[in-house]
Parts: sequence; C-alpha cells; structure tokens
Amino acid sequence: MTSPACQIAPRPAADIRQLRQLLQAVGLRCSLPRLKVVEALYRVDGEQGISSRDLHRRLSEAGELLSLVSVRQVLRRMQDGGMVQAVGRSRYCLTPPDQCPRNSSAA
Repeated sequence: MTSPACQIAPRPAADIRQLRQLLQAVGLRCSLPRLKVVEALYRVDGEQGISSRDLHRRLSEAGELLSLVSVRQVLRRMQDGGMVQAVGRSRYCLTPPDQCPRNSSAA
C-alpha cells in the first residue's frame, strides 16, 4: 500500500536552482550527492517510489560516482528533514512540496 502523499506523477527535469530551493526549504545544505539524489528522486513515479538500490543503479548508469552507502545516508537525512518519505518498507519518494516542512537550520 502506498502513502497518499506520494501519489504524484513523475516530473520533468528540474533545474539546479529548483533543487537547491527544495533542499534549503527543509534545512539541508546543497551538497553534490544531495543534489544528485534529489534530482533522481524528482524524476521518479511518486506512487511507486524507488528503492535505494535502484536509485543507486540509476545514478551509476548516469555516470554519478556515489556509493550505495552514500545514497542511503542522503535518503535518511532527507527523510529526517521531511523532504523524502518512505513508501512501504524500503522505497522512497519526494514529499509533495505543500506537505514538506519548512526549516531554517541547514544540516
């Protein structure tokens, strides 16, 4: 069963400025790994979500040199900030912007 908050259609590519704003809105600094993960998540079908392994595989196929551990750490930090939510046991999607908490501290 999926979370109603994740039931959104895949989005077209976002520009870097939009991705930075998404990260900053939940209080996360803009590191390259975070930008790459949020960019990949931005393109995922929100209803299904994506596993950390599949996300890592997609990033690797796109030439991004992030380890699976790094992808999982970024997902965990984003989930802690409310930017990402778990769908089921081990799948993730972006929290819709209108449901994302706003935070002023950067982690």
